[in-house]
Amino acid sequence: MSKQSSKAPAAPTTAERFEHIQAFFDTTHGQLTIGEIPPIPRAALAAVGKTVRVALVCGETETVSELLQRLNAALGKAAADNIVIDEVLPEIKRRR
Repeated sequence: MSKQSSKAPAAPTTAERFEHIQAFFDTTHGQLTIGEIPPIPRAALAAVGKTVRVALVCGETETVSELLQRLNAALGKAAADNIVIDEVLPEIKRRR
């Protein structure tokens, strides 16, 4: 009779949780910015020079941790599919 371990699986490390953000830094000379992009009070932007790769609008109830997790996932998708993910520009246009 085998005994099952009562230990829960180990939580992912920070590096594992943010693997696509780490890859973005490792493979580009890019920047991440989190803050206000008027008129949007909270946003996250990943860019290489002046070229945006990912721009996310932070939801009203979204935490910084949740925003970073979404940014990580979006950077993975942008890199895998060679696309730009931009929530900011459509939101700016919507508010005009």
